[in-house]
Amino acid sequence: MNKYLSTYKFIETKILSLSPAVLIVFVIIALVPMFLENLYIVELLTLATVYSIFAISWDVLSGYTEQMNFGHTFFIGGAGYIAALLNLRLGVSPIFSIPISGVMAGCAGLGIGYLTLRLKGPYFSLATIVFSTVLFKLSFVVWRISGGEEGLSGVAALTKSVRGDFYISLSIALISFIILSFFVHSKYGLLLKSTRFNEDVAEASGINTAYYKIAAFALSGFFAGIGGALYAHTHMQIGPGMLSGYLCILIVLLAMVGGMGTLVGPFIGAFILSLFNEWLRIIETYRIVVFTGVLILLIYVNPMGLANSTFFKRYRILNRIFFGRDS
Repeated sequence: MNKYLSTYKFIETKILSLSPAVLIVFVIIALVPMFLENLYIVELLTLATVYSIFAISWDVLSGYTEQMNFGHTFFIGGAGYIAALLNLRLGVSPIFSIPISGVMAGCAGLGIGYLTLRLKGPYFSLATIVFSTVLFKLSFVVWRISGGEEGLSGVAALTKSVRGDFYISLSIALISFIILSFFVHSKYGLLLKSTRFNEDVAEASGINTAYYKIAAFALSGFFAGIGGALYAHTHMQIGPGMLSGYLCILIVLLAMVGGMGTLVGPFIGAFILSLFNEWLRIIETYRIVVFTGVLILLIYVNPMGLANSTFFKRYRILNRIFFGRDS
């Protein structure tokens, strides 16, 4: 009886640690396509959902350890190409190509984490840039396999409808958020946070900080890979743009504006800002300038990000709604 009671308490604690605000956002987003006939808007919502996966997968490592990973597109683009090649060359269904790509990206994260996470500060950031840059250049060198500048097209869609693709993407995003939330609210997440505040003290306390950071790198790579493979199948193509430095910087900015080290902030921030970025296509000539300017302004006004602002800490009810109850 005590065993079942402790299990129940554990599950209850984890559920209560989830952000009610994010769950509400998920419900609202899920209802929107039911009242829209414009499939273009549904496609934009799908894209925003994928970007939210990119942001939270980056935040689980860099946000909680403050090790700035500027090579996140290595996992996103790499997994996207793997999923596309599995589908186009071997006829593998998206049901299998997406998790396979995620696992391979996670394994790559494990290896890269072992090689780089002993580095700190700018040295770590520069090392991660190297991996994504090499893969970006490689996509042009092996053009017979990767399709070169045009990339790979004709990738199978998730479903036969745009709305079907959206709901599967949204479900994957929700599952990803829940799993990552459970991770950061577990003892592993607590030990990971300890490396952010004072890694030397954590190591002196007997904590193997390298082990936990490598595990976080693998987890970050896995979910980034899931997002990259999902992008390939929802857009039915993948190109070098998903390996570019611009995309990586965009993901970092989205997470910073939302609030690093919270998961909630990067998810909501990525969703809203990616939709805003697409809306700015009405002024395509100045879109990049306006969007980048808005991001810089938001960071200047609130350097710690939305979710880390004192506004939420000041009001307990808002803090509870936005972050859930800590485990």
